[in-house]
Amino acid sequence: MAEQQPAEEKETKKAWEEVGQHFSSVGKRIGEHYRNLEDETRTSAATQRQTVNDTIKKVVNELDQAFTGLGNALRDPQTKESLNKAAKSLGNALDSTFSGLGEKLRKGGSRKDTPGGPGQGGSSSQPGG
Repeated sequence: MAEQQPAEEKETKKAWEEVGQHFSSVGKRIGEHYRNLEDETRTSAATQRQTVNDTIKKVVNELDQAFTGLGNALRDPQTKESLNKAAKSLGNALDSTFSGLGEKLRKGGSRKDTPGGPGQGGSSSQPGG
């Protein structure tokens, strides 16, 4: 029986070596997949960064064109005249609106005319009520 133990030990050792080899192989494959994914992520991040940079450049160019156009328009005498007329009409409209509101306030437009206001006599704080 002493001869069988070394044979059994050899088989056990061989079985564990096989387990180790399989797990080592699995570990290598997982490592390969991880490295591939890491490379893809780096490429994706670089692509996204370039896309963002391109978009920012486009926005800056569009803003530059818009402000250049605005500057050119403001230097145009006809545009200046139109802008002055628009500003005056806005000022007149605001003046008219606030003058009318001020006139209503000066004439005493109070809450007496509104339902439930102080002039209605429906208050429960009156004596005998």
